[in-house]
Amino acid sequence: MSQPVVSEKFLLKFVPERFGAVERFRLFECESLSQNKTFRRGVATTADHLQKFKVLSDIANELSTQLDFDRQELDRSGYSSGTYSNRYAAVIECCINELYSSLDGIRDVIYATFQGIKGVQKKSTGKTFRHATENSYGPDFPVKLVDILKRANNDWFYKLRKYRTEFTHGSLGACHKSPGDNKISYVHQGLGVEGKALVIDDIVSYINEVYGKCLKLQDEIFEFFYDYLTLKPTKTLCGVYKSRAYMREVTPDRPLTFHNGICLSVHYEVECPLKGKCEAYANALEGIN
Repeated sequence: MSQPVVSEKFLLKFVPERFGAVERFRLFECESLSQNKTFRRGVATTADHLQKFKVLSDIANELSTQLDFDRQELDRSGYSSGTYSNRYAAVIECCINELYSSLDGIRDVIYATFQGIKGVQKKSTGKTFRHATENSYGPDFPVKLVDILKRANNDWFYKLRKYRTEFTHGSLGACHKSPGDNKISYVHQGLGVEGKALVIDDIVSYINEVYGKCLKLQDEIFEFFYDYLTLKPTKTLCGVYKSRAYMREVTPDRPLTFHNGICLSVHYEVECPLKGKCEAYANALEGIN
């Protein structure tokens, strides 16, 4: 029987400089809310739906190359069944729905943290944003959160919510790839006004824009909670080397960097290959000595 291949490279996992605010916040448990299922589910929902969005985006990018087949069918036969347009549109709509679903997690985190304050609820993500615009939150609700939610609602969230509702409960839209500049337009009858269909000239640019704004919102929200809540030190995976997990203990410092914390693997027979570059390793040796 052949021996398993053991990598000689250190697979580094703890690189907080590359983490978004959600991923960084997720490293730690909150002292007062660690057993609150709504809070924990909310944090997970935000991160998990972003991951789903990325997977669906990759699929959409692959499908976009097949839209030319509809054009070829039209040129060849005088009509097109729109098979590839339908496939692409369905995935695009799911992408937008996943972005909205990631914001459901923010609603749950806010509810778990501030339940009991006027205006705080968990039934509707739309109300979480609208209450900020309407100044419906009680005086104990943080002003900084009100400002973050209000800016998002007035700028882009209201449109995202409208699209998500139609995509979830309505009909399928259609896409068309321009042969000139390769831009992909999106058309949906149910989202139009006064009998005219909604037309988004460049659906890829729109989704990229909304994705960026969702990330910015989530960064602002979880940066706030990173400072607002009392977070506990945690043990986390630093990396994998020669099939063994190397761990470290970290505290919620600011800034949180690769050099923070204390290495928990200094006793390993196979020493960490990054020991000479890692302050966490040096911190552990100081504690031993």
